[in-house]
Amino acid sequence: MVMRAARQLAGVLITLIAVSALTFLATSFKSPDDVARASLGRRAAPEQIDAFVRTHGLDAPLAQRYGRWVSHFLHGDWGRSVRTDRPIKPELMPRLVRTLLLVAIAFVVVVPLGIAIGGAVAQRWGSRSDVAATSGLMVLSAFPEFVVGVGAIVVFSVWLGWLPPESTTGLAFGSAGEQARAYLLPAITLVLVAAPFLVRLTVASMRDALVAPHTRAATFRGLSPRTVVWDYAMRSAAVPIVNAAGLTLVHLLGGTLVVENVLGFPGIGQALVSAVGSGDIAAVQAIAVITAALFVGVSLVTDLLAGVFNPRLRSAS
Repeated sequence: MVMRAARQLAGVLITLIAVSALTFLATSFKSPDDVARASLGRRAAPEQIDAFVRTHGLDAPLAQRYGRWVSHFLHGDWGRSVRTDRPIKPELMPRLVRTLLLVAIAFVVVVPLGIAIGGAVAQRWGSRSDVAATSGLMVLSAFPEFVVGVGAIVVFSVWLGWLPPESTTGLAFGSAGEQARAYLLPAITLVLVAAPFLVRLTVASMRDALVAPHTRAATFRGLSPRTVVWDYAMRSAAVPIVNAAGLTLVHLLGGTLVVENVLGFPGIGQALVSAVGSGDIAAVQAIAVITAALFVGVSLVTDLLAGVFNPRLRSAS
């Protein structure tokens, strides 16, 4: 397991280096003068442009700028906004915390809910409830995040009037209760987006486990259906379900990029769209690296947990 973890950690580091390099190259195609004009305006004097280029180190070679950027980033300096000339980290950290809290809320709800629904549906193989649940999940999984978000606004905000249609006002100026309510609609949207995948994979894994020899032997010994399903079958289905939970967490992280912009949630996804639209290169670079680190970190933890649940993966390492 130690060697397996070391190899995977090395893969994570290589991935992060590649992502950072590609991100830096993709955001550095503009000339230093174009970057300065985008920040200062088209009417900026040549002296102002030259001063801006020197101040932000844009006159250095590309490799030197990349090395300096990586060094500063690793030391906690995420750069300065070319729009406001203020440090990026103090502005992004609150948004990052909100996004992580939103993803955590949705994950805590969707995992037990998806496993419970998947286990219940797997026991009713071929029944009407199985067909209805499978059809509903397929329909729900066909909708993209922005459609689900708009539908959630219509149902919970317009028709029922239970939740605010956007979250920025409640989080910025609301009381503690209003701030908590501001998380509900985005969390519900993420749960609706991510649940179908987890339920369908749980159903498939549980069905394979329920017809396995050891599970059938437990049934023949007279054990209760609850024990057979949630003890014997669930142990066999644990590895694919753990992998599915990890993929669900990745799906939630990706889904926030869309959901935050649809529902007006002031998180890291909304900041990314705003930075791209305004040409704030330093903010785009920081958000891209942070997001990549979250994705590969989740993948690493998922692989390690799969090795814990599956002895064959430990012996193969």
